[in-house]
Amino acid sequence: MNKIVSYYLKTLGLSSLTFGLFLGFYSYIMYDEMVIALLTAAIALLYGFMMYGLFAFPLQMMLQKKARTFNVKYLLIYSIIAFIAVFLFYVINEPASIAWKLQSYLYYMLSIAAAVIYWFWDSLILYKHTASGV
Repeated sequence: MNKIVSYYLKTLGLSSLTFGLFLGFYSYIMYDEMVIALLTAAIALLYGFMMYGLFAFPLQMMLQKKARTFNVKYLLIYSIIAFIAVFLFYVINEPASIAWKLQSYLYYMLSIAAAVIYWFWDSLILYKHTASGV
């Protein structure tokens, strides 16, 4: 049981870190300012940890009853949940500008990136987990 919890926590931590680095790198490319990029990366890491912890973590525990690595069905499920999570973040953050946010490419980029990152780490760690026979 302890090994399974560490598997879930590794996925949560690496996904949050990767999401933060991805958005920090994106911010650096857009603004060419290292301070803004580092601040964005730190905020995105915390945001990713909260959102992955609230939405993807419980979903991952339900999906792992039949563990499959790099399953496209899991990616689609994670994508749907990511779109909902990012939408809720926008609703909480700025309720008046939801229509504008849904028309921006950033909403779709964040949702797809969040889903792919979590799916990748889930599948990779799951592969190592099942290959070791634990």
